[in-house]
Amino acid sequence: MASNFDFLSHHYPELYKHAIHAESLVYTAPRASCFYTRFTLEQAVLWLYANDAYLQPPDDNSLGALIHEQTFKDNLKPELFPKLRTIHKFGNIAVHQSTPIKEKDAQYLIKELFHFLYWLRRFYSPDGKNLPKIKFNPQLIPQAKADKAQLSQQQLQALETQLSQTEEMRRIAETRQQQTEQELATLKAEIKALKQQNAVIPDTHDYNEADTRQYLIDVLLKEAGWNINQPEWKEYPVEGMPNNSGKGKVDYVLWGDNGKPLALIEAKGTRKSAKTGKHQAKLYADCLEQKFQQRPVIFYTNGYDYWIWDDLNYPPRVIEGFLKKDELEKIIFRRSSRKKLHLVKINPDIVGRTYQQEAIGRITETFENKGRKALLVMATGTGKTRTAIALVDLLKRANWVNRVLFLADRNALVTQALRAFKAHLPTVTAVDLTKKRNDPETANVVLSTYPTMFNRINRTNAHQRVFGAGYFDLVIVDEAHRSIYQKYSALFTYFDALLVGLTATPRQEINRDTYRTFDLESGVPSFAYELDDAIKDGYLVPPQGVKVPFKFLRAGIKYTELSPEEQQEYEQRFRDEESGEIPEQVNAKALNQWLFNLNTVDQALELLMQQGLKVEGGDKLGKTIIFARNTKHADFIVERFNINYPHYKGTFAQVIHSDMAYHQSLIDDFSIAKKQPTIAVSVDMLDTGIDIPEIVNLVFFKPVYSRVKFNQMIGRGTRLCKNLFAVETDKKEFLIFDLCSNFEFFSQEVPQTNTKPPQTLTTQLVKTRLELSNLLQHHSRENPEATQLQQTLLDELHQHVATMEPNNFLVRRHLQKVEEFSTRERWNQLSDVDIENIATSLAPLPNGLTPENELAKRFDLLCFKVQLAIIKQSTDFIQLRDQIRDLMHRLEEQQTVPMVKAKLSLIAEIQAETWWTDITPVKIDHIRRQLRDLIKFIDQKAQKLVYTNFIDELGAVETVNVPVQQTGFSPYQYRKKVEAYIRENEDHIAIAKLKRNLPLTDGDLASLETMLFESEVIESREKFQEVYSKDLSLKRFIRELVGLDRNAAKQAFAQYLENTSFSANQIRFVETIIDYLTQQGIMDAGLLYEPPFTDLHHEGLDGVFDDDHAEEIINIIESFNKTIGVNFGAASRSRQESDQFSSQLLC
Repeated sequence: MASNFDFLSHHYPELYKHAIHAESLVYTAPRASCFYTRFTLEQAVLWLYANDAYLQPPDDNSLGALIHEQTFKDNLKPELFPKLRTIHKFGNIAVHQSTPIKEKDAQYLIKELFHFLYWLRRFYSPDGKNLPKIKFNPQLIPQAKADKAQLSQQQLQALETQLSQTEEMRRIAETRQQQTEQELATLKAEIKALKQQNAVIPDTHDYNEADTRQYLIDVLLKEAGWNINQPEWKEYPVEGMPNNSGKGKVDYVLWGDNGKPLALIEAKGTRKSAKTGKHQAKLYADCLEQKFQQRPVIFYTNGYDYWIWDDLNYPPRVIEGFLKKDELEKIIFRRSSRKKLHLVKINPDIVGRTYQQEAIGRITETFENKGRKALLVMATGTGKTRTAIALVDLLKRANWVNRVLFLADRNALVTQALRAFKAHLPTVTAVDLTKKRNDPETANVVLSTYPTMFNRINRTNAHQRVFGAGYFDLVIVDEAHRSIYQKYSALFTYFDALLVGLTATPRQEINRDTYRTFDLESGVPSFAYELDDAIKDGYLVPPQGVKVPFKFLRAGIKYTELSPEEQQEYEQRFRDEESGEIPEQVNAKALNQWLFNLNTVDQALELLMQQGLKVEGGDKLGKTIIFARNTKHADFIVERFNINYPHYKGTFAQVIHSDMAYHQSLIDDFSIAKKQPTIAVSVDMLDTGIDIPEIVNLVFFKPVYSRVKFNQMIGRGTRLCKNLFAVETDKKEFLIFDLCSNFEFFSQEVPQTNTKPPQTLTTQLVKTRLELSNLLQHHSRENPEATQLQQTLLDELHQHVATMEPNNFLVRRHLQKVEEFSTRERWNQLSDVDIENIATSLAPLPNGLTPENELAKRFDLLCFKVQLAIIKQSTDFIQLRDQIRDLMHRLEEQQTVPMVKAKLSLIAEIQAETWWTDITPVKIDHIRRQLRDLIKFIDQKAQKLVYTNFIDELGAVETVNVPVQQTGFSPYQYRKKVEAYIRENEDHIAIAKLKRNLPLTDGDLASLETMLFESEVIESREKFQEVYSKDLSLKRFIRELVGLDRNAAKQAFAQYLENTSFSANQIRFVETIIDYLTQQGIMDAGLLYEPPFTDLHHEGLDGVFDDDHAEEIINIIESFNKTIGVNFGAASRSRQESDQFSSQLLC
């Protein structure tokens, strides 16, 4: 029976046998057919390496490595390489994945194999130049049932092992070794002559590169609902091209129901840039327009990158796939039906204020000038949502848009926006996508949170993607600020729609990346109307600040300042159960975090009830939001309110946060003037976006460190409210009760933030594995175990990429790289550029691996860092080692867990110093795999909640101005905020260790840097170094700022004092050192010869102690400095600083 591979039978009988076997299985066993197609390719590639001296075999003899070797690629006809990659990929899928393999897949691979083997026969046979043109004929594929049952995936895996190429490659290597240099030169000359001989006559075979990319293009066309199996849809002939014949063929034409072209697609080869087809596509569009009197939309692609060009309206732009028929029809129809926007009147019933109409005017100017993006900066309460609704109304009436997507970051804001659309634009159908019962395909306006839309994009219906790239005509982004763009920016590039951003963030505080997203100059939005403008124009009411200085909330609770009775309670609450020690004070940050003091909350509520703005003739507190620190704090506030004001029957003050069931109904009740609650105690839920004009009191019962957040919270009270207090008595202001020094914090502004988003744990693991595998490659050549470790790491990295779903819209934009690195062999030869591409482009993408326990993954990361430290011989090793030993100590405490008990011997060994002698990366990897799943059993000790009833001291309550606008950057105020922020975070593990003179691990330092340099306050490492110094030691800076824990200082001197009898002066001298260290954190031993230390003896240290004791004291002092990497040497601080400290002691 004839076969597509008969041209091989005489010259290459072995390849012929394998090829026809693969061909025979296409319809009866497609999975096995794909496997044998790959195997045939493998044999052909091995033959080339064995017979063509030009090719240089790589160290790795796998198929993937062989076809990616540079001399092999250089020797190959360019359009063939994508075919080989496809055969290799699908062959691996057939063996190693459960993905369904269809007959059309097997047929496609056979066709690709046909082209490659034709090339081999054409250029490597003596009569190759006389080989006739042959076309692949699918009719020659056998249709009969196979004699054998289809092989299972497991059987194919066994067969793969059986047919291993190892022996073949060894034979090739031995043959090469036996050949003399003269023989190699002769063979190379013969091959070169043979190729030249066969190249005399041009190779006219159609290698049909279109098939290689057709799979990629056809998938996206199918998603868009196109059926392109009819002849006129592909290779459509046109006339009028600027060539000798005047003729050409359009790769794809997408036709409308009226027989006219809606769009054309110019498909370039996968190895070329899609942009190379741009001009050719334009010429085709000219030809089609001449013939059909309708200019089609232009697409050009290489199968990976896609561009759309509606050249009657816009320049080319990147697009995620193709548009559906109705979407293309809209583009064509709107060319003639769209009205000029400046001639369409804004509906004054929706927006009647001048600035709102100006905002819409600025957007329409942008759109009419062929721009597609706009950013509005409008203060909270000035009607951003109504402005957006009026814009939608105008664009719909002008026939610019039909479907609109409105995105917000919380369900409550989606609900609020939905109600606004229904109230102000009832003619459109609007649905909330977060509600499962709603069908978005019936709506004009779809409202959604970012995560919901992220998930819905990847859904398909009958293989069609519901939310394709062209589904929406307009996308509105509510609260378009930095954090949204860092996390969800892919949404804004996925939809090929007009884009409008709304934000209340002042223009100078908007991140420059946000401006770049909207194609705007930094600091210059499309339109801005900010808080000062709105207050001046009478559209918003100003805040009036009330400074409420509670002592505990500012300075913490100090034992010595309590009454005797309170000291007894303090001792009971705070005594350490193990050591019996009592802390001298509880830091202010503990208040309302885990320490809740009744008297503080009671006084705050009393102040609110007495001085808060009242309604109903002054008899009832007006609507109030209390911003609580956490849910426990919120519950405590409401509990104390109900105890103090029981006559309100438990409804007047209520907690609202996102974890509560039916929290939206509580928000709805709070929004109604006559309904309860009157006081909403909120945990992040009401900080932004809630529109309730009746709010007249805000209570900041938590510190706020973000200027953006601070402005948003203030915005809850700025809205006008007519007749709030009585007829003709409107809301003129609102009160902000600041209990946590926020006014002082924001009295001068923090500079605009441009921080990078923190990397996910998964991304960190990928990057660390990459670095480790790269280092092992150069350090493991003589160590088989280390080589195996390196290969295992590469296996894991390969799985990260290979399990990515190509149809996921996040993955699709990186599909070319994903496909390339889905081949395992591709990982064996990574360049620096490859590593950078993987780390930046592929590491953050979602994959299909089974989710793992977070603590196990963190242990992986720690172990990888230890391995890196070993290879680099880094000084970080000691700290990382101690971190693992500490984990093992804590794990050993969980002996009651059977899995832990089974590994107790290993856990105990790791804690010993001897286990770490001659440590290797392989040894670390062994314990990582043995123990990673046990880390989750370590107790994560939670801070115990403490409730006290100490009498708090309330200072003078005074009216102050609220810092609502940013006025400029002050280095002095920046330093104040940085230092306040660090003091507020003294319980962070790294800061706590520095204060207690404990060494920091590498993980501690990384965590500290993340906490500092990714915060809204400090902004970035660069800004911090600009204000302070590039050479500033972070550990020293923090130690000097927070001081040294007195108990840590005492403990260091305790053994020295206990083992020797000292005089009163000597003890007093040591106590003075402890006082100094407690305040200053570090100490130059030279100060021991200056006041106040010379007060006891004019010679200072030497006059009070003998040489041995003096040396011992200096060693102890230097041990505190050494922990933070400080070495004063012989240097001394200025006498002025010592005098200052001396005066402090005397006060």
